[in-house]
Amino acid sequence: MPPLWHRKHRWRSDRWTGQRSSNRWRRTADRLARARARVANLRRDGLHKLITRLACEHGTVVVEDLNVSGMLKHRRLARYIADAGFAGLRRQLAYKTTWNGGRLVIADRWYPSSKPARAAAQ
Repeated sequence: MPPLWHRKHRWRSDRWTGQRSSNRWRRTADRLARARARVANLRRDGLHKLITRLACEHGTVVVEDLNVSGMLKHRRLARYIADAGFAGLRRQLAYKTTWNGGRLVIADRWYPSSKPARAAAQ
């Protein structure tokens, strides 16, 4: 959603002048709040739709337990990892798979899921 992100930054630039009580500042703050709410609603809606589709179409869903707090220490990726909402994804998957009669399997953090199987490699 780059257009909304850029729009949000464009509206916020007037707030840096130091005058905080003007009508223009209030108008800008309202626009900024609406843009942030819209982005949050779009993300939440997309996450719900994705998880509902996964829970309905697949009987078993496997999720890897990630070290999110360690991943957030990465300077360049921290914003995108935080925006992904891994905690909400796992929480929603837990109750939506139960509602649809499926099951959620949580793979261990140290399980070598990205390594090729030895039998398949030969």
